[in-house]
Amino acid sequence: MFRKVNNKILLAVFAILAVIAVIVLIREQKKGERTFRSELFSIDSAAVTSVTIYPKGKATGELRLEKTGTGWEVASGQKRYPADSSSVHNLLQSLAHVMPERIAGTDRSSWAEFEITDSLSTHVVVEEGKKITADFRTGKISFSQRSKTQSYGNRNMDVKSRIRVAGDDRVYVVDGFLSMMFADSPSRYRNRVLFRAEKEQVTRLTFTYPGDSSFILFWQGGRWMAGDRPADSLSTAKYLNSIASTMGSEFAEDDAVLPAFDFILKIEGNNMPSVDVYGAASAETKKYYLKSNMNPSSVFVSSTPDLFNRIFAGKRKFLGNQ
Repeated sequence: MFRKVNNKILLAVFAILAVIAVIVLIREQKKGERTFRSELFSIDSAAVTSVTIYPKGKATGELRLEKTGTGWEVASGQKRYPADSSSVHNLLQSLAHVMPERIAGTDRSSWAEFEITDSLSTHVVVEEGKKITADFRTGKISFSQRSKTQSYGNRNMDVKSRIRVAGDDRVYVVDGFLSMMFADSPSRYRNRVLFRAEKEQVTRLTFTYPGDSSFILFWQGGRWMAGDRPADSLSTAKYLNSIASTMGSEFAEDDAVLPAFDFILKIEGNNMPSVDVYGAASAETKKYYLKSNMNPSSVFVSSTPDLFNRIFAGKRKFLGNQ
């Protein structure tokens, strides 16, 4: 009889403990739900007017992307340059879709490990007019190999970035290259277009070179002419395709001493503004310089003649086997 009573008491105690454990578990789960942010910030990419980037380890020298009408500019100190609007758009789209996956660190003690301290991280502030819609720091980025069953497309790596939002001591893990999107040089965001031309509209190209090598390539009577001789149609088509959308890679320093731009290509056509492209080759620096009226604030420089030679072709290029 005594054993039966004891067993009943033990079963009752176990039942009470089980109920208490369930209650605690539910409370902890709800607490976790309340403390884990489902959204770090809310950005309307179409409404953003500026993005200010404070590079890691620098007390000054911030970069600022500013919307100007339908385009963007990048400002660094007193200097301003046209920005690559498509790159800025892609950046804003990425920010608009940032979602936390998990918490990597719960307090300040984890900041150094995830490179999210003030000196190790990149500080970013996004504004829509006078309203700050995102204020965060990006830190450590990590890569891990996906399994064959997880990989998709060309991406077989898991890429994760660490982020800390202003007013929140926790470090979050987000998917993607967020920590690599913010550079400390304005050249990363500048417009790299040297020139563009609608090849179907082009009817005349005037090549002005030093010496007596200048010539005109023009469309006449249903065919291309190189000076007074018929041009090879295939060679001309390949050339026009190769220059239709030309990008520069490296910007010359603003205070660089530039040689004379004595190579000129003038592109004219139907229903299009004329395009002037200027080139210079420096025997002293062994570098090549390019600029155009489509992006007048930029001078591009290269240590190799590839792009220079592609643009400033010789007359023989268009004559085929003649």
